[in-house]
Amino acid sequence: MLNANPKPAPAQTDIHNDNETPCVKLSLKPKMHPVVAAFLKREDALLDMVDAHGSPLNVIFPEIVRENIQSFQDVYTRNNIQGRIYFTTKPTKSQSVIKEAALCDVGVDVSSYNALKTTMGCGFAAERIECTGPKNKEYLTLALQQNVTINIDNFDEFDQIVAIRKALNKREKTRIFMRVTGFESARLKFTSQDGTFGMHLKHAPQIIEKLKAHSDDFDFQGFSYHFVAMAAEQRIVALENILQLSIDAMKQGVDIKGINIGGGFDIQYAQSREDWLGYVDKIKDSLRHYGQAVTWNNGGLGFRNEGGLIKGAPAFMDHAKALTGAQEFESLIQTPLPSFGHMTMADVLNDCLLELYIEPGRAMVDGLGITIGRVNFRKESTHGETLIGLDMNRSNMHSTHQKLLTDPVV
Repeated sequence: MLNANPKPAPAQTDIHNDNETPCVKLSLKPKMHPVVAAFLKREDALLDMVDAHGSPLNVIFPEIVRENIQSFQDVYTRNNIQGRIYFTTKPTKSQSVIKEAALCDVGVDVSSYNALKTTMGCGFAAERIECTGPKNKEYLTLALQQNVTINIDNFDEFDQIVAIRKALNKREKTRIFMRVTGFESARLKFTSQDGTFGMHLKHAPQIIEKLKAHSDDFDFQGFSYHFVAMAAEQRIVALENILQLSIDAMKQGVDIKGINIGGGFDIQYAQSREDWLGYVDKIKDSLRHYGQAVTWNNGGLGFRNEGGLIKGAPAFMDHAKALTGAQEFESLIQTPLPSFGHMTMADVLNDCLLELYIEPGRAMVDGLGITIGRVNFRKESTHGETLIGLDMNRSNMHSTHQKLLTDPVV
């Protein structure tokens, strides 16, 4: 069985309403790359692999990362934008994927000391590497010794780098980004949650003064920020804020190459958005007692019935976003910016001769892996539901706290 499904109680639960309409099976087909679909047809080879390597077995198709990267590169080409895509190592532990990415025209974003060492061993040259995340002295020292780009998160980190550079007697300038947060707008109430990434925009004068005071130490690439579940309107505000900050800094004599808008671009897990929306509706309908339970013990997965009204919020991600990650990226850079006379971000970047850097994260590894679990047993639950026990546990399937609801392939 492939991709254990935590949502329905029985695998073949039927839904019916009080009007005795035909039963409809609750089903959500996963979106699957043709390479993966072709592999699953080789049943004998698949079973042999599980016998040889055990269950659960993760199978990776590194060549798919090239297509994912190309989809974002095409956006740069169509919009005549210069800059760099940073492949992010955090979503994958597979060195085969990192090595494949190293053969493409991208940089790489690492977020730890060990990730930096691994990435250099996988073929990424120093000028293609960007260090992000929390950084201790060892991580910063290795980054400076190897002359990689550092995305600075706070003032203490900035001062540490200056001190370590002095101790190492570094003469070559260190490439840096400065990560900011605390976006605001007069036209929009921006109530983003407090986070751990970046320096607040209210400290912009101090940031600019530090950059000017240490221009001999640093080759400033530009300001950056980290997406944390922003709504579309909030993303526009973040873009306007970072562009305005860049323009203000340039007016004060700071040399800037571009802006780094991070990632947060979506993955499509389900094959059909129509099926996905219907799937969620059926979960809500079951809570209204319009049919049989369609989840284990009729749990609402975040929804609940209060006096006939369905309240709450989904405890799962949207499995079928309207746009792919690359399409979402293109939509973002083509959206008019009210603070810039409704010019698009692409137009503003080109007018200001600024480059654009992105870190697409999970969107780079979309669709390139499967998890195979051997069936150990079948049994009947207390309430007569059919249970299927796999030779794996929940942590083998869930890398995040969010539930994956697409059907397994049996």
